[in-house]
Formats: sequence, structure tokens, C-alpha cells
Amino acid sequence: MRFNPGPFEPVVYLLQKPAMFRAIGLGGLLFFTILSFSIAASQGGAGALMLGLVLLGALWLETSTNICRRCRFYGTWHCLGQGMAVSKLFPRIDAGVGDSGALLHVLLQVAFFLYGLFWMWHSPLLGFIFTLWVPIALITAISPAGFSWRAAKAA
Repeated sequence: MRFNPGPFEPVVYLLQKPAMFRAIGLGGLLFFTILSFSIAASQGGAGALMLGLVLLGALWLETSTNICRRCRFYGTWHCLGQGMAVSKLFPRIDAGVGDSGALLHVLLQVAFFLYGLFWMWHSPLLGFIFTLWVPIALITAISPAGFSWRAAKAA
């Protein structure tokens, strides 16, 4: 059963387009990462920056090995080249990801977003803007047909 966004359905429909995912979701994530890392480095020092790099590396590795290999966009430029890079490093997996794999993905995303938002809120305007951005970015990442990496591929 698909979630019904009610009166926000037109907005959700527009946000779930691939172009919006690339611009708002991935572009915003790049901007979010650069800004949070720069604030962490300037105010928290090298240790704070290293923590962010470790979280980003763990999220990238988990996404590459657990999600991208199962996605219908595996081997394409859909995610600004990550699918292409992953297809060169790892073979495709036809089985859908289980609940524990999905939970790990969500937990790593939450950890990375909390890390970034902690540093963003050192500047209240940036904190406010990116706190609003997170749910919008998550909506852009959700396909109307559901996540292709959660279901097994048709034979």
C-alpha cells in the first residue's frame, strides 16, 4: 500500500522526479556535506572532521555494497555516477535487501544527518535551512513505485 500525502500530493509528485532527486537530494547532500565538514573543521578541529569523514565513508561503503548493487539503476549515472563506480567494483545482486540491511542503511543515514545538523546548528540560519532540507531530500529519494533495492528482481 502506498502512502497517501493528502493535500501535499502534487508537491510530493513533483519532488519524486529524477531531476529533483539529483538537484535537491544529491546536490543538497553534497552542499550539506561540504558545509558541515567545513564548520566541523573550523569549530571542532581535526577530530570532528575525521568523525564526519568516517561516517561519510561508512555510509558510502554501505550504500555501495548493500543498496546500489540491488538498485534498478545499477550501472547507470542516476546517482551522479555512484552506480557506475559500484558496477566497476562489485557484481550485481538480484535478491532484495532484508530488514536488517535496510535498518543499517537508515541508521547510517540518521547518524550522518545528525552529525551534519549538529554542526549546521552552530549557525542558526544554516541549521534551520538544512533541518527543512532533510525531509524534502528524503522525499526526493523515495520512488513512487517503492525502493527497487528492497524487492527481488523478476526472473
